Amino acid sequence: MPADPQNPYDRHSGPRDRSLRVGDAEREAVSEILRREHVRGRLDADEFQERLDRSLTAKTYADLDALVADLPPEGRPRRRRAFAPTPRLWPLGIVPLVLIAVVLASGGHLLWLAFPIFALFVVRPLVWRAWGRGYRGYGPC
Repeated sequence: MPADPQNPYDRHSGPRDRSLRVGDAEREAVSEILRREHVRGRLDADEFQERLDRSLTAKTYADLDALVADLPPEGRPRRRRAFAPTPRLWPLGIVPLVLIAVVLASGGHLLWLAFPIFALFVVRPLVWRAWGRGYRGYGPC
């Protein structure tokens, strides 16, 4: 169903099979979209007339889609991709402290854990930085 009940054409929520034939109502709706975009200055007079002629002779939804594909969607603000902040991995900063406490509590019997921890939290970030990948605490960029 179209988002606007007055407008029978919507390129985002129309039929999935875009090879279906369109009717006069869909052709008129696209013509109205083209008129609106011409008034807004997105189409010059020649391009507007060419697209208008093509919209009135369009046979399928795909034909109409091609006429408005490079125009902003009507009635919907464009969604901007939300900024995804780098995940805070503060719990990983606690891991070495916990393991040091475990080694100390075991009386030094688990001292061998210090070597992989050192490699994981010290050597790996230095190597990644040297290779130009940067380090964010959770893997290569």
